[in-house]
Amino acid sequence: MKKLALFISMAFASTTAMAAIDNSSDVKIKKGSDYNHVSVYQDSYYYGNDSKVNIEYDSDYNWVTVNQYGARNYSDVDIKHKSDGNSAYVNQYGKYNSSKVDINYYADDNHVGVYQDGKWNRSSVYISAGDRNTVMVGQKGDYNNSYVDIYGAYADYNLVKVDQYGDYSHSDVDIGSHYAPASYNTVHVSQTDYDHSSVYIADSSYNSVYVAQY
Repeated sequence: MKKLALFISMAFASTTAMAAIDNSSDVKIKKGSDYNHVSVYQDSYYYGNDSKVNIEYDSDYNWVTVNQYGARNYSDVDIKHKSDGNSAYVNQYGKYNSSKVDINYYADDNHVGVYQDGKWNRSSVYISAGDRNTVMVGQKGDYNNSYVDIYGAYADYNLVKVDQYGDYSHSDVDIGSHYAPASYNTVHVSQTDYDHSSVYIADSSYNSVYVAQY
């Protein structure tokens, strides 16, 4: 009887965990995969969408588009290990959106665009040991939060642009050393109405940060 009760309890917990999100998508572009095109569309009204895009190890010139509608959307784009010339675009519409972009391990010349429309949006961008990458973040709505971290290991000549439209937006930009300095990076931040911007640079040179608040 105890075993049966334990089985029922585990099954119920598994079902509950599965029901925590409406839609889930996992895209993996593995070693040495070039010139692929992937499009993800998700629509949710209850628990949210979950999208993961992973471009790994020497995979070049791939194109990924993610469109999410509804509340509590989550998107994770990871470009790593000498994967060059890739393009990833994430569009999220609704409340409580969250997007993370991670470019690292000598991934160069990649382009990422993130657009979030709704309240309580969160966007995070991390660049390590990658050069000449471009990341564009656009947030429309109130209580938006943007975090940009260029954390060295010779992460150079990257361009990040953050535009926040709405009230009570918050932007953090960190440029710092991680085994080696980050140099010649450019960050643009634009905000409207009741906003806060924070910029932190450590052990890194020749970077440019532009903040405009209206």
